[in-house]
Amino acid sequence: MSTGSACARWRRYLFGPICFLLWLQAPAGIAAPWEMAEYHRSSWTQRDGAPPDIWALAQDRGGTLWLGTGIGLYRFDGIRFERYNPPQGHGFASSNITALLGDTHGRLWIGFYPGGISMLEDGRLVHYPPSPQLPSSLVMRIVEDHAGKIWVASFTGLYRFDGRAWRRIGAEMGYTSEVADDVMVDAQGTLWVATGTTVMKLPPGATRFIPTGIATGIYASLLETPGGALWVSDGTHGTRSLSLQAPERARVYGFGHFASMRLDRNGALWGTDRRKGGVVRVPALDGFAPGHVLREEDVAAIIRKRDGLASDRAIPVLADREGNIWVGTNMGLHRFRPSSVQMLQDERLSQNDVFGMAFSPALGLLVSSERQLYRVDGHGLTLLAETTGRRIYAIQAAGAMAYVYAWDNVYRYSSEGLRTLDLPDTGTLGAVTGDGASGLLVMFKDRGLYHYDGEDWSRVGAGAIPVHGVTALLRDADGSLWIGYNGSRIVHWHDGTLRSFGAREGLDIGTVSALARVGDGVLAGGESGVALLRDGTVQPLHASDRNRLNGITGIHMAAGGDVWINGINGVLHVPGEVVAKVAQGGYLDGRLYDTADGLLGIAQQSALMSTIVADGEGRLWFSTNQGLAMIDPRKPYYNPVVPTVSIQGLAAGAIEHAPTGTREFAPGTRDIQIRYAASSLAYPERVRFRYRLDGFDEAWQDAGNRRVAYYTNLGPGDYRFRVQAANESGVWSAENATLAFSVAPRFIQTWWFVALCAIALGALVYAAYLLRLRGISQRMHMRFEERHRERERIARELHDTLLQSFQGLLLRFQAVASRLPGQDPVRAALEQAMDRGEEAINEGRERVHSLRLAEASVQEALPEAFARIGGELAQLHPVAFGVIVEGRLPPLDAVVRDEIYWIGREALCNAFRHADAGRIDVEISSAAGNVVFRFRDDGCGIGEDVQRQGARAGHWGLSGMRERAADIGAELRIWSGPGIGTEVELMVARGANERVRRTRRVFADKPAGKPAA
Repeated sequence: MSTGSACARWRRYLFGPICFLLWLQAPAGIAAPWEMAEYHRSSWTQRDGAPPDIWALAQDRGGTLWLGTGIGLYRFDGIRFERYNPPQGHGFASSNITALLGDTHGRLWIGFYPGGISMLEDGRLVHYPPSPQLPSSLVMRIVEDHAGKIWVASFTGLYRFDGRAWRRIGAEMGYTSEVADDVMVDAQGTLWVATGTTVMKLPPGATRFIPTGIATGIYASLLETPGGALWVSDGTHGTRSLSLQAPERARVYGFGHFASMRLDRNGALWGTDRRKGGVVRVPALDGFAPGHVLREEDVAAIIRKRDGLASDRAIPVLADREGNIWVGTNMGLHRFRPSSVQMLQDERLSQNDVFGMAFSPALGLLVSSERQLYRVDGHGLTLLAETTGRRIYAIQAAGAMAYVYAWDNVYRYSSEGLRTLDLPDTGTLGAVTGDGASGLLVMFKDRGLYHYDGEDWSRVGAGAIPVHGVTALLRDADGSLWIGYNGSRIVHWHDGTLRSFGAREGLDIGTVSALARVGDGVLAGGESGVALLRDGTVQPLHASDRNRLNGITGIHMAAGGDVWINGINGVLHVPGEVVAKVAQGGYLDGRLYDTADGLLGIAQQSALMSTIVADGEGRLWFSTNQGLAMIDPRKPYYNPVVPTVSIQGLAAGAIEHAPTGTREFAPGTRDIQIRYAASSLAYPERVRFRYRLDGFDEAWQDAGNRRVAYYTNLGPGDYRFRVQAANESGVWSAENATLAFSVAPRFIQTWWFVALCAIALGALVYAAYLLRLRGISQRMHMRFEERHRERERIARELHDTLLQSFQGLLLRFQAVASRLPGQDPVRAALEQAMDRGEEAINEGRERVHSLRLAEASVQEALPEAFARIGGELAQLHPVAFGVIVEGRLPPLDAVVRDEIYWIGREALCNAFRHADAGRIDVEISSAAGNVVFRFRDDGCGIGEDVQRQGARAGHWGLSGMRERAADIGAELRIWSGPGIGTEVELMVARGANERVRRTRRVFADKPAGKPAA
């Protein structure tokens, strides 16, 4: 290695950083205001929380803007700057950061002034300190190639990281320079390096660098255009397009020495000038021929401190994913955003006056200021004429000419110049409008309304139209006039008829300052609101922000039905679909263009004609107190970039916690605050959020632009917070940012405490139930004892009187029968009657026994019992009889079976004795544990009076059947009709047995020593 080259490297290492920090000051070039109006500039300085000494800018995969400064690493979400503090014990080797890169894997690469590289990934820092294989001096730039390898340009050479190890690139790859000023990867994947003396390239797949033969000076920077052209800027040759075919052209001195070069979406170059400072913009870079050397006349704008830049010392330039251009200086940060509103600011447009404005296809866009009449063209303002009297306040286009209104006269302007009209009256002119042809209507203050048809003047509505306080005029399509006044009043003049609208009709908009036909109504704007006059009624209109509809001086309905409103808070664009529904909902809202869109000033408030004019290309012009604003509806601003939302912080009470993992808070935690942010950098103040806390919120909560969620009175449980964001164009984030946490319960909030309380409550309820049941049981037991004693008494009486009497009577009959001859028919009949009487006595004894024991007196099965009863009755009343059994009968409780028997016996006795039937049937069926008994005959039926009364007078058979059925919980139904017979249905539910058994168990207990009945 030669001594000369070593000294050169030493001088470069020693003096390079010093030169890198020094800037030369020079007068700023004059930039055309109309050109710069295409971009809206925002600035952040230390007063706004921005760090000073910004040397590097990068945007990560999530959209966050990172700033490398001389005092550390910062991140910015468009609203708030936040310093990144490395974890304890893992600090940066230096706080002087000079290069940043956000790669495709989401990692942030950080280069330092004294050398070394750090990598930040998912909150984890990895440091690579200076070494023979890593930069040991100022890091200039870091890039990622198409294979994912990281390349670093540094004062001490070119370096590469392949994912496993670092390597210093040298002669083995054909790279012989000791330094690297800049490194760049083009669209084809070729790596370009500015070595300080030349440019070298490494094509994809190649293993050795290829010299280009292009000479460069020190501190060179590289750029590729969308068209594939390569540009280089250095301190020796200036800025030019690379031409591999004619490298000698590099000796031509070009304009600018750019520390950093980037392209915006329109293909314009943005560069930070090392020579004279500031930011330079060169439009349509691809429009230059290969080998072109940049000249000063190619530059569209130079922005320096005198033009509002925080400092002339600017180094990094970044084009973010939303199309914004960011510039870092040593005193703050700047953003240049494509402006939705272009401003024409000219010192000839006096801010102390009202601008008259009109468009004529023959004359162009006309504007007035003071006494001058101008035409607006691509170069700004061109003076057309000047009045001799008072100032101009309004202009009205009328075919190939235009009327120019001064406060004391009316002029007609055409290609022949300005000509004064003779006025019909004296006094100050006020509100004016066209007559729909080539004439005009003008209100003379305190004199009245006059019409000029192009030749003569005539008075309109003399003595009828109020003349005091007129502020707005509108000629409708039907020839009628709408006239606005001070004090929230509007007059409609039509065919000699006057109709007034005011507070009584619901008009409350202050001084009326704008009138326009919108659909089938007239839209009126005033100092404090907007109203729709339609079908003779007044409908007040409102917006989401009530202030949007204040100070309205211009209303314009476009051909597509959209409405544009110029007011004190900006320009409001209301889509046609909203306008079509305004009569139904009274809602008039849309996109507001204000200072964030590049609109300077507010709508002029003293205008007597509309402050909105459409030109021949469909562009809309608005007069403001800061000049003319222009919006092109054919080029609506739309941001398709989906914002990335992230959770920034979590606080419980006054204690901050890291928003990572799943955190469990202590019992009793009630107040939670969650901070979140979005990566939309174009209009961060217009980003809207919505969030939801699963486990607490039932629906999404609209937070507007608020970036903190507050929750109070949270109970114990597991929660999951989700948040989404939408950019200024209404594009919502595709994924939620989520945060899970839980709140531990207090002792009294645990599930087992609640379970214990439930068990205790259940035990109390059960104890109360048992106590109540015991009381009921005692009362029922007493009633049972009483009934049982009554049953015993009845049984004794039956046994001791009735049965004994019957027995004695049978003995006397037996004595009589024994005296008759054995073959005597009378004796046989008596014996048969005595046999039946004996059976009756036996049945009576069984009933007496059942009264004492509560057991069934019927021992046989029910089908056999009913067959026996039917057979006996059929002997006395000959009738066809049968018993049909379907299914297998379940076992029945003795008491239930006994009651069924007596119910069936009564039904059969009634059928045999009273029905006069030809056939009687008994059907017994069983299904799902239920048993149904049907006793059917085809006799004469039950009389209607019996059915109504439920029983025959003096008879208790039907009533007894119903009472027996109710006692066992069965359902008894009787159908009958004259001549169609009778059907008695008894349905015994499957639970009847158990109910009877429970009843018997309840009353089974007897006091000690009590004999059974």
